[in-house]
Amino acid sequence: MRATPHLRGSVSLRNFLAMTFAKGLKCNYLKFIFVDSSIINKIRRIINKAKLALVNFYWLCRRHFSGTKFKNDLIKNGKQQIDPVRNMLRNLLRLGKNITPPRNGISNKVDLDKKLVCSLSQTRWPNCAQLKYIKRYLNVWELRVVYSCLWLILISSLFLGTRFYLNHLQDLPASGGEYSEGVVGAPKYINPLYASVNDVDSDITSLVFSSLFKRGASGELINDLAESYAISPDGKNYTIKIKTGVNWHNSGSLTAADIIFTFNAIKDAQYKSPLRTSFSGVEIAAVDDQTIKFILAEPYAAFLDLLIFGILPQESWQQVSPSAASLAELNLKPIGSGPYKFKSLVKDKSGNIRSYTLSKNENYYGPMPYIDKITFKFFASFEELTAALNNNLVNGISYLPDQFKNKIVAKDSLNFYQLSLPQLAIIFFNPKINAALANKKVRQALAYALDKNQIISQAKEQNARLIDGPIISASFAYNASIKKYNYDIASANKLLDEAGWKAVTITEADIDQAKVEVNSADEAVRKKAEAKVLLGAGEWRAKGNDYFIIELITVEMPEYAKAAEIAAKFWQDIKVRTIVNLIPVNKIQSEVIRQRNFSALLYSELVGADPDPYAFWHSSQISQAGLNIADYANKEVDKLLEDARLSNDKNVRREKYIKFQEIIAEEVPAIFLYSPNYTYVQAKKVKGFTVKNIFMPYNRLADINNWYIKTGKRLVW
Repeated sequence: MRATPHLRGSVSLRNFLAMTFAKGLKCNYLKFIFVDSSIINKIRRIINKAKLALVNFYWLCRRHFSGTKFKNDLIKNGKQQIDPVRNMLRNLLRLGKNITPPRNGISNKVDLDKKLVCSLSQTRWPNCAQLKYIKRYLNVWELRVVYSCLWLILISSLFLGTRFYLNHLQDLPASGGEYSEGVVGAPKYINPLYASVNDVDSDITSLVFSSLFKRGASGELINDLAESYAISPDGKNYTIKIKTGVNWHNSGSLTAADIIFTFNAIKDAQYKSPLRTSFSGVEIAAVDDQTIKFILAEPYAAFLDLLIFGILPQESWQQVSPSAASLAELNLKPIGSGPYKFKSLVKDKSGNIRSYTLSKNENYYGPMPYIDKITFKFFASFEELTAALNNNLVNGISYLPDQFKNKIVAKDSLNFYQLSLPQLAIIFFNPKINAALANKKVRQALAYALDKNQIISQAKEQNARLIDGPIISASFAYNASIKKYNYDIASANKLLDEAGWKAVTITEADIDQAKVEVNSADEAVRKKAEAKVLLGAGEWRAKGNDYFIIELITVEMPEYAKAAEIAAKFWQDIKVRTIVNLIPVNKIQSEVIRQRNFSALLYSELVGADPDPYAFWHSSQISQAGLNIADYANKEVDKLLEDARLSNDKNVRREKYIKFQEIIAEEVPAIFLYSPNYTYVQAKKVKGFTVKNIFMPYNRLADINNWYIKTGKRLVW
C-alpha cells in the first residue's frame, strides 16, 4: 500500500479556525480569546483521518474495481476509514446542542459567541503554547503595558523574596572553635580556697569549679549547684538542696559530703584560706546526701552572696595534708565539675606558665558550652598584652586600661564592652591630720568646688559614671534623692567664709620676708613663714595665723594622677592651696592607708553585690586592718548598719540604708566622684557575650556557655 502524506501547517490551521470562528460569529471579543490548543489538535486529527479515509477509498477503487476482493476490502477498510468521519459529525452535532439559541438580539449574541468558544476549550486561561501568539492580538501600546507589568511583577517578586530571606534567615550558634584570651599575670592556685587573691586564678577557677550560687549576666545571684533553698524565720538557718546528676571531671558524683569538706577546709586555719574570716560564726551540717544546712550565730542578710566559692572533690583533696595544700599539684591541674576542665599548660625555660588550656566538659550538668577550647595566655604588662592583641595572638584581653585604648590598631575588628563595676573612686578626708577638715562646712565647700563631670571627661575619657554616695545606683537600696553637691563655686566660697577661712593676699615682698623668717627660733613665726613660702604669691584662704593648705595623696597611676591634678586645680580656684602627692602602688597600703597617714586621699573601693556598707562605714572598722578609711564614727549610722544587715526584709533594709545615705551626704566624710567602667575587649568573631554588670573581673565570664564562634543557618517562619 502506498504511504499517505500527513497533513501539515498546523499553525495555519489553528489560525484559520480561530479567524473562521471569529468571522462567522462576527464578534470582536473572540480576537482576544485563545482557543485551547487541545481542541484544535483534536479537530485537526479528525480532519486528517477523514482525508486519509477518502485517499484510501480512492486507491482501493483503482486496485479492486471488480471482483469479490474489492467488495470485501471496500466493506472492511471503508468502515475503518469512514467511522472517524461519522464520529466527527456526531461531535459537531453534540456541540450544537450545547449552545443555547439567542433570545434577545445582539446583546445575547455576544454570550452565544462566548459559550461557543468556551465550549471548545476546557479552560478560559491560555496555556504556555498559546501565549506565543499574543502579539497577533495586541497592539504595540498594549504589549508595552503587558511587558511593563511582567517586569514589575518580576522585580517585586525578587525584592520580596530577598527581604523574606534576609528577615527570616537566622544565624544559629554551632559547637566548635577555640578562644584565646590574654591576661596580665600568671596562675598560681587554681583552687577556690586561694583564688580570690589573684585575678588570673579567679578567672580559671570560675570555669573549672561549680559553686552553690553564681552571678548571672546582669550581676544577679542565680542558682548553680543549688536546686533550691529555704531560710528559717529567724534568718539563722539556710537549708540548701543540691542538684542531682552532677559529676566530677574524673567521674564520680558530687554530693553534700564534697560541699561540707570544702567549707570545713575554708574554716580550717591550717589551709590558710583568705575566705576564712567571711565565715566566722557559721557552721555546716548534712541533712542527707543531697541537702546541707548552714547555721549562723547571727542573722546576716547577705549570706547567700558568700556562697559563690567553688567546691572541691573530697576524694582527691582528703589525701593532701592541710599544711601542704598550697604545694599540691592539684592547684595547677585541678579537678572540678564546671563547664570546662583542665587540658594542658605550657611553661617556658624558666618554668613560668605561658599558656593554660581548658577543654569543654562533655558531662556538664548545665547548658553545654559551644566553644570547644579556652586558652589563657599570660603577659607581664599591659604593653605586652595590647601588642599581642594587635598581632592577633589572642582573640581578646581581660581588661583594657584607658591609657592603652589609643594603642589598639584594628579597632573595627573588635568589640569594646563597657561593663558596670561597683568600684567607687572617692576622696577620703582625715581631720586628725588636717584640723581644717573637722568643720563640716569646709568639707561641703570642697565638695561644691569639684566639677565631677570634668574629672570624668579628662581623667576617664567619659568611661565612668558620676556617683553621689556609697551605694551604687543599680542597688535596690540606692537613694536617688540624697543631697548632691553639684559644681557651685559661689556656694563653696560662701561656706568657707562662714567657716572663718577668709581670702588674704600674699605679695612677693611677703614671700621674701618669709624666706628670712623660716630660720627664726620662734616656732610659730617659722611655721607661718614656711606656709607662706609653700603658698607662693597670690590670694589664699587663711584663718588667724593658719593657712588652708591640703595635701591630696593618690596612687601612682595615670588615671588617679590626672583626677588628683584636676581636683587640685578646682580647689585652688576657691583659694585653697592643694599639693598632689603620688605614692607607688606597692606602698600605698602600708605607708598611707593602714597608718591613716593622709589629710585627703583619692582611692577606690570595690563594694560587693549586696548594698551592705558595714565594712566601710561602721566605727568597728576604724582599726588599721579595717576598711573604714575615713575613720568615720557616728552612732546613728552604726545602729542603722547593724539593723539592716540582720533583716531579710528588703523593705526594712532599704529604709535603713536610705537614712544612712542621707547622713553621709550631709556629713561629707568623703567626696564620691565616679564609678569607672570595666573595658573588656573581644574579637567580633566571638559572639554571644551579654554581660552588663560585674562585681569582680572574673564575672565577665558569667555567660561563657552562650559564647560561640561557629554558626549555622535556619529559616524562621
